[in-house]
Amino acid sequence: MKRQIAYFLVIFIGFLTLLGHFINYPPLNDFIDNDATQWFDIISGFAAFLGVINLLQLHLNKVANKRKHYQYSIITLFGFIIMIIFGFIYNGSNVPMGPHLKEEGSAFYWMFQNIYLPLGATMFALLAFFVASASYRAFKIRNFEATLLLVSGIFLMLGRVPVGQLIPWWLSLEIYICLIFAIAAGLFANKKTLFYTLLISMIIFPFIILQLNLSQLAIFKIPDLQEWIMDVPATAGSRAIMIGIALGTIAQSYRIITGRERSILGD
Repeated sequence: MKRQIAYFLVIFIGFLTLLGHFINYPPLNDFIDNDATQWFDIISGFAAFLGVINLLQLHLNKVANKRKHYQYSIITLFGFIIMIIFGFIYNGSNVPMGPHLKEEGSAFYWMFQNIYLPLGATMFALLAFFVASASYRAFKIRNFEATLLLVSGIFLMLGRVPVGQLIPWWLSLEIYICLIFAIAAGLFANKKTLFYTLLISMIIFPFIILQLNLSQLAIFKIPDLQEWIMDVPATAGSRAIMIGIALGTIAQSYRIITGRERSILGD
């Protein structure tokens, strides 16, 4: 019965909130815009408290049983207790408890600015190396999609750094020629033929571009090309992803408010 009541509440509140966006009824609109938001904040506060209790139980059990890497749990518990003391017991400033969390002279503010923020910056610095490693694995030429990702990544990196502003048009053309031959290398059975064709193309095409007076095209300017990549293909791709996320959210919300999705209650 408890589980059925929970399903009923989810379905009722879900449909009530959904209808509130289509029905212009002031009490219903006030409930959705104000009361429901406050209820969510209250429930989130209790959920955060339960999360803290669960965190303490997890690490205390790990330390008590001396499981693998329990030393890190000791550091976690120590930091947790220190922040609790500075947040609720010791003030360290002339500001009353509560506002002292944002006061520059308080101990809590000092801990946040000088310990928490540097640790966060360190984690993001380490993340940069993981991103570089993942990019190296993703940029390997395995198929057309990976090749396209590699080419786009090269132009974006060149266009974002100052050296990209110094690349002349003829060097950009040579880069394009090399990329084209790298993609079409499988069409050549003889490597010597591939090399001589590439060499002749790198010599002839710059003169053709000069004769046609096409050296001022934006495609030969790496910074302009990377801006085009960010504004057109990247924007189109990100919007397609957002549309997919929105459709998935609608489908999942429909399953929840109709009681078909039972994982929200632990089933």
